[in-house]
Amino acid sequence: MILALKKYMARLPEKIWFRAMLFSLGAIAAAAAAEWVGPLIPYEADLEIASGSVGDILTILASSMLAVIAFSVSIMVSAYGSATSTATPRTIALMLADDRSQNALSTFLGTFLFSIVGIIGLSAGYYDDKGRIILFFATIAVIVIISGTLINWIQQLSTFGRMNDLIDRVEQATSKALRWHGQHPYLHAQPPVDIPKDALPVSCDIVSGVVTSIDLSQLQEAAEQQDVTVYLTIHPGKLIYPARPLLYLSGAGAEEADLQPFRDSILVEHDRSFDQDPRFGLVVLSEIASRALSPAVNDPGTAISVLDSGLRCFEVLAAASAEPEKAKYANVHGPVIEMDDLFTDFFIKIARDGAGLVEVQQRIQLCLLALAQSWPDLFAAAAAQASRDALARALDTIVHEADVEDLKARSQKVTGCCA
Repeated sequence: MILALKKYMARLPEKIWFRAMLFSLGAIAAAAAAEWVGPLIPYEADLEIASGSVGDILTILASSMLAVIAFSVSIMVSAYGSATSTATPRTIALMLADDRSQNALSTFLGTFLFSIVGIIGLSAGYYDDKGRIILFFATIAVIVIISGTLINWIQQLSTFGRMNDLIDRVEQATSKALRWHGQHPYLHAQPPVDIPKDALPVSCDIVSGVVTSIDLSQLQEAAEQQDVTVYLTIHPGKLIYPARPLLYLSGAGAEEADLQPFRDSILVEHDRSFDQDPRFGLVVLSEIASRALSPAVNDPGTAISVLDSGLRCFEVLAAASAEPEKAKYANVHGPVIEMDDLFTDFFIKIARDGAGLVEVQQRIQLCLLALAQSWPDLFAAAAAQASRDALARALDTIVHEADVEDLKARSQKVTGCCA
């Protein structure tokens, strides 16, 4: 429960209702505080025109913001539907967490509530002359904020939910997860070792699901308290079911250990997330390419753009892996994510769906060559295996002799880096 609460609190700023609530409460407080701030003015202000017109301005703001909110929501819903049909439903989570769209909608809603509270206060005689003047200047400030937000929102609408925008969002989320993985290759724990034969397996005590987060600090604390060594066998993104062990315990206190703190350190949910799962972002990128390569869409250009994005993601991983941080948790041995699995999640799936398209196969071989030549120790073996697999799939479909020879030559360059 503690880990689930931590993750919920971490995701709270990504919820559109949370940001809208904060903006709305601030707007209501600003409108209500005008009467309290008025008496603090040390002089008698003579702005009868301003104080008299504030009601009309607030009425215009309230009516216009209601229309803008309805328009913005319809645009966002349309963009979500477009992303689902043209890319993949897995991109919706990234769109929902978009800062600019959340700020825009929250600002519009906050302005609407500010106007409504101000109109109610004026109608009820809540404000004196000084309070009306303070409310007037607060309204001017809100108008300035709204003007800037509208300009930014109009610019956002020109790209929001478009294919390039979706690919960029997934690339950023994937790069972030891969960078963290490169800096902490075993989740900041000790490298994996052979698990002792007498180690105690610890299985999940709930129904099946997907691991979305692992609290290594909580695992380390439980291991120290119960005098055991922890061997993690899963990493974020793995499917878990009751018969599959989450981890193993060995040591003097293993037989009498309380297993619940270890189970509570691993969060199991229904859906994968981008946070600690580097493979998920690569899977989502490959899904976008697969949708583009389907006969109904037939858009190899999008698949090539996805391949370029994946190449940049692997470059981020390589840069982060060059200087990994030292292991932080002495009593925990972390899991390893095989490079072959990362390449299979990304390159092999695109090679499967683009087997008959020469331009896609050429770009696959080029990306693999770039990785194998630039970071041979890290990528050469996995790139060679992926290159051979992609070539075999292409040869089953492509029959033109010149294209076949070209792909074979490209694949030989990739496999030569491994040698």
